[in-house]
Amino acid sequence: MDRIGDIVRVQDGRFWLLIALCVALVYTIQAAETSVDGMWPHQRRPARMTQGARAVAGAWSWVALLLLPGLLLAVLNLAVLIQQGMPQTQVQVLGALFVAVAWLVFVLVSTNAFGMGRYMGQVGAVGPAALMGMLVVGDILLLIALLDMLPAAMAAVGGLLGR
Repeated sequence: MDRIGDIVRVQDGRFWLLIALCVALVYTIQAAETSVDGMWPHQRRPARMTQGARAVAGAWSWVALLLLPGLLLAVLNLAVLIQQGMPQTQVQVLGALFVAVAWLVFVLVSTNAFGMGRYMGQVGAVGPAALMGMLVVGDILLLIALLDMLPAAMAAVGGLLGR
């Protein structure tokens, strides 16, 4: 049992951040499904939408598609950091910041909190395009950081397994 306590490090605040990221990932999957498909069957018919609304709806699908890997990469980066007991790097912080800002905007728009859904509808395809750019950069930075930590993490896992 002590060995599990050493691995998990519950006292570390990053452990609770990891749990919050996992909950956010599950919530985002549901929000992405609702945003892409619509909550009601009559919203799923793109023929009733105007030309501009169809383009924006398609762009939000791409935002959701880029958001989910970014959140998963953030979870993996944080899990490896906790497991290794390493400090975060600037690349991880910057990548996580890009993904977090895009996630916050996506959630606010998809739930129409503070009238953000209506506002983004007026902005057009520029808003989702900006979020896609942020997510591409954030995803790439988090992937680079994870690949940089991967050899040390694999050596630690091999040590835990007794190899």
